Amino acid sequence: MKKYIFFLALSFACTAVCGQSRYDSLWSDPGVEQRIREGIEKHRKGDARIKLNRKSASLPKNVTVEVKQLTHAFQFGSNIFMLNGYKKPEQNSRYEEVFQSLFNTACVPFYWKTLEPEPGKLRYGVESKEIYRRPPPDVVLDFCEKAGITPKGHTLVWDNVAHSTPEWLPRDTAIISEKISQRIRQLGERYGNRVKTWDVVNELLSYHANAIQMPDDYGAKAFGQFSKSFPATTRGFINETTSIWNNYHREYSPYNQLIENLKCSGAKIDGIGLQFHFFSEALHHDVVAGKSITPQRVFDVLDLYGKHKVPIHISEITIPTLPYNETGLQNQAKMTKNFYRAWFSHEAVEGIIWWNVSDGTAVAGEDKWRGGFLNEDLTPKPSYFVLNELINKEWKTDFTKSTDQSTMAFRGFYGEYAVKITAGKRVIEKKFMIKKGVENELSIDI
Repeated sequence: MKKYIFFLALSFACTAVCGQSRYDSLWSDPGVEQRIREGIEKHRKGDARIKLNRKSASLPKNVTVEVKQLTHAFQFGSNIFMLNGYKKPEQNSRYEEVFQSLFNTACVPFYWKTLEPEPGKLRYGVESKEIYRRPPPDVVLDFCEKAGITPKGHTLVWDNVAHSTPEWLPRDTAIISEKISQRIRQLGERYGNRVKTWDVVNELLSYHANAIQMPDDYGAKAFGQFSKSFPATTRGFINETTSIWNNYHREYSPYNQLIENLKCSGAKIDGIGLQFHFFSEALHHDVVAGKSITPQRVFDVLDLYGKHKVPIHISEITIPTLPYNETGLQNQAKMTKNFYRAWFSHEAVEGIIWWNVSDGTAVAGEDKWRGGFLNEDLTPKPSYFVLNELINKEWKTDFTKSTDQSTMAFRGFYGEYAVKITAGKRVIEKKFMIKKGVENELSIDI
């Protein structure tokens, strides 16, 4: 019996090691690495020139040019559901500090159930009753505007009673249709100029055991009402669950067919959301073992939805820490790095949105996945250091160079830059942008 247990344990250990070996070999494949590196270089960086116009012969021959990237054009974000949501002021300060250090985009909660808990009683302002993980939109938007963070509204229409659809909503489809239109109009009037990107419909393909009977073709109707109620420059996204990564059948993939169907119905879809939650031990195990959501599958899915020629958001990310030990922590960090690099490299992807910043703050039933990049006490996990290294170091362009030339050319990640020119005692500081598809030149008189 002891021998049997020993060999059984050995078998499990071998399976784990072999799985890890397969996972690592897939992601370290030279072809995969080449596609990622070339994609990042081609799609995330642009050429720039700094012209130095010498106005004085007395200036030294060599001048020092310091270039520092301040912001990203690419959207890195998370949901911001825990703004002012912790029990202690120092915890809330820590949350804000971490959020601002990593992200320029925030997913703002506009769930109908908690935004209008009673008919006509809307929780917009600071005076609103507190609800866990549902800070009032006005409070969140004030914070975002002060911090230079771009808000994304989530979500206008979702048939899930547990999380979105109000319990008071009558079970009459004609009334539901009228109420949905009213809700979209109200939000367009109040927030149309403050929030320029929205998830219009969420999880149309997903079965929810507690879902109510929705009106016929409610997805297309929601997009139609959105187009009428919001400024033309405001973008409406569709969003769907993690199933899209495995339920892939090229152009016949269900989500792709849904998008085509909605477009044929007249829906103006400005962006596509792809969720990435590992809410299954089996899925997590298969990904770690290199059996599911492989690099090739990531590229295949992004290539497919990229054909629609609208931006893609990796819209909600939960990469679990399973088990919650050093192995689980390192696996989370490894997957974070690999998937972020692949997503960032793809031309169609505009933004990547993590879901819960810290453990212990997920919706009821999901804390067990420990999908934060911070622990419950807000200390960093290895995945935090991965994100910080990628977003704030590897994917930013900073350098200092001495030159006697009149033009300095370089290639940098898209975003805003600060430039400091030192010529003897003369110091000049300017800001400029490196944008995609334009001539990026800064001319400075020295």
